[in-house]
Amino acid sequence: MTVKTHFKREEFIKILSEYDLGTFITSKPFRAGVVQTNLLLKTTKGKYVLRYYENRNKNRVLFESNLLNFLAEKKYPLATPIKNKNNKYIGTYNKKPFILFEYIPGRHIKNLNKKQFEEMVRALALLHKLTKKYDVKNYIHAQPRTVAYCLSAAKKESKKFEDKNKGRERLEFIKSELQKIKLPSTMPKSIIHCDFDKHNLKFDKDSLSGVLDFDDSHYDYRIHDVGILIMYWARFRHKKINFDDARNIIKTYEQYNPLTQLEREHIYDAMQFASLMIMAWIMYDKWKGKDLFLNLSKIVKETNEIGREAFYKNLF
Repeated sequence: MTVKTHFKREEFIKILSEYDLGTFITSKPFRAGVVQTNLLLKTTKGKYVLRYYENRNKNRVLFESNLLNFLAEKKYPLATPIKNKNNKYIGTYNKKPFILFEYIPGRHIKNLNKKQFEEMVRALALLHKLTKKYDVKNYIHAQPRTVAYCLSAAKKESKKFEDKNKGRERLEFIKSELQKIKLPSTMPKSIIHCDFDKHNLKFDKDSLSGVLDFDDSHYDYRIHDVGILIMYWARFRHKKINFDDARNIIKTYEQYNPLTQLEREHIYDAMQFASLMIMAWIMYDKWKGKDLFLNLSKIVKETNEIGREAFYKNLF
C-alpha cells in the first residue's frame, strides 16, 4: 500500500470539520495506488474516501472533479466527489489539494468471468462515447499522451542512474521505438482513463459498481485506452499476446462504440505506445521488486517481430 503523507487523528478531524459527514472514527490506507495518497475514512455517518493529491495542482484536480461530476450526471458508475460546507468539491490541506469521495461498495476481482469482462469493456466504450464532445475545462493542466511527453519523461528518469551507460541505453531504446509510433492527428478523441485495470474497477457480483482513479484522465485519442486494455488483458496475463482475448476486447467495445478504420489500423501503435509510456515512467524505479522496463521491452520487441500488418490481420 502506498501512503506518502501520514495524517494524525486530529488532522482527520480538522479536514472532516469542513464537511457534514459525521465524526471521525478510524482511517485505513488502500492497497492500490502508487502516486496519490488514498485513505478510507470511517465516520459516524458512514464510509468515505480521502484522496490527497501529492503531485497535482488545484487546476489539474479541478479538471478531474468537473469530469467526474459530468459523468455522474450521465449515471456513469464511479465515485462522486462530495461538496464541503462552502459548496466546493476541492479542499486544501498543507498546500495540497484533496477531494472526499463517496465510498463505492464492491470488490476488486483479479480474474474476471465472461460477464464481468464484458462489463469492463462496455464501461470503457461508454466513457469514450459519453465524452466525445465533452467541453474540456482546465485541460491544459492535464498530462498529454504524446511522443514528446513520453520522451521528456524518459529523459528525466534516465538521469537517476548512477550507471550512466545503463540510463543512456534505456533512453535510446525508448527514443528509437518512439520513432516508429504512428498516431494520426485525425483520429477521434474523447476523455481517456489511461489506467483501466483491475485495481481501478470494483464489482458487485457480476455488475461493475464503479470505475476509480481518473487522476491521469485527459482528452486524447480514444485508442490509447484500447491499446492499454489489450496490453493489460491480452498480453500481461499471457506469455505472448493472446489474439483471442484481444479480438474479444475489440468485438465487445464495438458493440457500444464502433471504431473507425483509421483507429483499427493504429491499435498496434496504441499498444506499443502504452508500453513505452510505462517504461518511461518506471525506467529507474522497480515495481513490486520487478524491473518492469525489462519486461515491457520484451513485449515491445515481440510486437515488433509480429509486425504492423500481421498484427492487424490477427486482430481483424
